[in-house]
Amino acid sequence: MVIVSSEKSWLFSMARLANSSLPLLNSNLSLHQATAAASVLVSSLDSADPIQLPDPYKVPMTGECTIWNHLPVIEKDSGIEWALFVGLPVIWIALVLIGTAFSKGRLGQLSIVKSYQEMMVGRQSRLNVLDVLRVVAILWVMMNHTGSEGRIDILERLPTSFAFKKAVHEHPVFGALLGNSALGVEVFLVLSGLLAARTWQRDATMDFWPHYSKYVYRRLTRLVPSVFIFILLASGPIMRWILPRFEMTMISACGAKGLLSHIFFVGNWQEMPTCLGYLWYIGLDMQLHMVAPLFMWALNRDRRAAVAIVMLTIAVSTVLRASYCIGYEICNKSDVDIPFISYPGVNPDSIRHIYVGLWEMYARPYTKCGPFLIGLLFGWASTFWEKKQIRISRRTGTMMFVGGATLAVATIYAILPEYWWPTMSTNVYNVTYTATFRSVFAIALVAMIAALTQQNETISVHLGWSVLARLTFSAYLLHMPVVYVFNHLQYLQDADSAVALLVVLPAVAALSFAVALPFYLLIEAPIGRLSSAFERYRAGAKLAAAPAPPTRQTSVDTHKSSTVSSADLNHNIALPLLKKMEE
Repeated sequence: MVIVSSEKSWLFSMARLANSSLPLLNSNLSLHQATAAASVLVSSLDSADPIQLPDPYKVPMTGECTIWNHLPVIEKDSGIEWALFVGLPVIWIALVLIGTAFSKGRLGQLSIVKSYQEMMVGRQSRLNVLDVLRVVAILWVMMNHTGSEGRIDILERLPTSFAFKKAVHEHPVFGALLGNSALGVEVFLVLSGLLAARTWQRDATMDFWPHYSKYVYRRLTRLVPSVFIFILLASGPIMRWILPRFEMTMISACGAKGLLSHIFFVGNWQEMPTCLGYLWYIGLDMQLHMVAPLFMWALNRDRRAAVAIVMLTIAVSTVLRASYCIGYEICNKSDVDIPFISYPGVNPDSIRHIYVGLWEMYARPYTKCGPFLIGLLFGWASTFWEKKQIRISRRTGTMMFVGGATLAVATIYAILPEYWWPTMSTNVYNVTYTATFRSVFAIALVAMIAALTQQNETISVHLGWSVLARLTFSAYLLHMPVVYVFNHLQYLQDADSAVALLVVLPAVAALSFAVALPFYLLIEAPIGRLSSAFERYRAGAKLAAAPAPPTRQTSVDTHKSSTVSSADLNHNIALPLLKKMEE
């Protein structure tokens, strides 16, 4: 493998090439802008589709007139940018610190002490083993991104990147494990579907629309503020100063449209995944949660018909995946190990061919719903089994776990033929594997979860797993900037095997969870408690405003009735908090 040259010498050599390309590049480009533009130019020299480079930050990309074209432009390093992208997060953190100092006051719900105590509470549930799976999933995702965005040559699409990928894929033990590390997302989807079903079933006797609005409200209020604050920090001047390459490759193609798409959870519907592309999962997960209650309503009304509908939906999704991979001839690229990046001033049309088809098959709800729906079915079935007190024996559980684990490992390593014969795209094997492997892996995972959770004995899990599991959402948001820190680790840049990624992974994970901890204590957990408190307030206000039913009791009985009603009121107000602690 060719050793990657030092970043400094590479920057100046690429900048020299950029400055010599005056017909294409503006002479006033900064060093980073000229470097990025020249890098894309070099990578396309052998391409039949020439690169078109308008002046960065000056000439807007042409396109149809939409509402996005009329949004105000915020100049970089302007007072408005600092006030919005830095000022708002600082104000929130200041409120949290005040709430911590004066925990008895109105802002006491934001206290860091309460967030820490909440984080350190052990789970009392049969599903506590899911915490282990959450942590494994986020580590798998980190490994995937360390092997792509962690490498400078992959970010710049240099020839050495292909040699590195080839070396990783050809490793006899870890090649498939690393190549298929995007399956960490499938683990999250299965767990998300499972918990969505169980959350819905807690109040399944409610009328649909009140229950639906409550369900969606809770999810939005818990996620939107955290995602909003993260995007402000990630796309603002602080990140641009600390990690300029992150800003250049992850933020430069955003604009207001790209950033708002993530805040409104439609980032997976962007035309291309070049604006904070790794956040596509958050939008997908929210969209699946929005439709999950429809399936749950059907399952509670007519079990057989609803199961058939769910299975038909998964089958249609599988057919769509097969159709896309055949139509775009990408059936041998099911691992999608390309970074979702762009550069300042690069015409989107010039890089569209990199993501065409893959993005459609990788991020849309109609092609990715299989694992979520499989988890949803199991979550619904598990509540039914609990009501019937149905349990499996230890022997049956062992057989289910071993069978599920075997199927999961087989699914992971079944990607190897795609590496052995890279030119064979649309043969029967590649089409079948690309269309089905994510759902098959989800079925294997559900078998393992059922084996661990449906026995008579509850499997104990160390508190450390629960703590890390509570940090996984914050770690997911923040791990990508951490990965970019490792652009400066020469050991990773010089790596020529899969083993190097596994050596670096513990450091990536440790740093990711280290920065996730303050984000959780200062932002995610206080926001979650604030939304729960407001939900309790709404429930109490609604009950208090409801007209009292007519009564013919005596004065003594009336006093007793009043006392009971007050207790019921307190019970109903506290119920959401109890449910939250159960989760």
